[in-house]
Amino acid sequence: MKSFIVKARWLVLAGLFGLQTGLPVQAQSSGETLYNVFNLTSEATTEIDNDLMMATLVVQQEHRDPAVLADKINSTMAWAVDLLRPFKTLNVKTRDYQTYPRYDTSQVRRLIGWRATQTLQLETEDFGAAGQAIQQLQEKLQVQGIRLMTKDSTREKASDQLIGEALDAFKDRALLVQENMGSSGYRILDVNIQTGQSNVPMLNARAEMADVMRSSVASEPVVEPGTSRVSVQVFGRVQLD
Repeated sequence: MKSFIVKARWLVLAGLFGLQTGLPVQAQSSGETLYNVFNLTSEATTEIDNDLMMATLVVQQEHRDPAVLADKINSTMAWAVDLLRPFKTLNVKTRDYQTYPRYDTSQVRRLIGWRATQTLQLETEDFGAAGQAIQQLQEKLQVQGIRLMTKDSTREKASDQLIGEALDAFKDRALLVQENMGSSGYRILDVNIQTGQSNVPMLNARAEMADVMRSSVASEPVVEPGTSRVSVQVFGRVQLD
């Protein structure tokens, strides 16, 4: 079972940071002035395993005749799609067909041909199958990037667990303020819950993928899934009795 790291903090708004020290506050609904109102924030975070990969590969060709160029791109992409048919755990999409003119380096800049590219996107939870497929595709395509992330369902499940942790931490902060201010109790005026994710690894051709691009076609890219951080933050106001 994963262990959740809970970090709670309360900020003293008397300075730049956080806790509003009993100054009068105008109530938004009734217009009455509220006293002994404190702003609090708490946070709960955890690291979860990345379980989804998105890989992008590109085919690029040049030719003087745009029609011939289109045939070459289509032929290579058809080869790639056919190669991927046995990989049942991969979701395959072809995207972004683009054509660019090529000019010489003279001042006249004469048109000397065309360059075309098209990308192929793989999405899967099966990292092993993706590595094998990329290994074979590199015969005719280049790896543009590999992105590792968590599925929506995985992230939402982790967030749901963290919400309870963050709310408990918020109430602990409120109780701490109450006790330190010598109050008999408190009530929560409002609460805002925010969730987020960070540290999504991206391998690209200019960085980590450079070694893969320089390697033999027979080489299978080594990808470590890694983790992503999921966090829940709670912001709210409490009023002491």
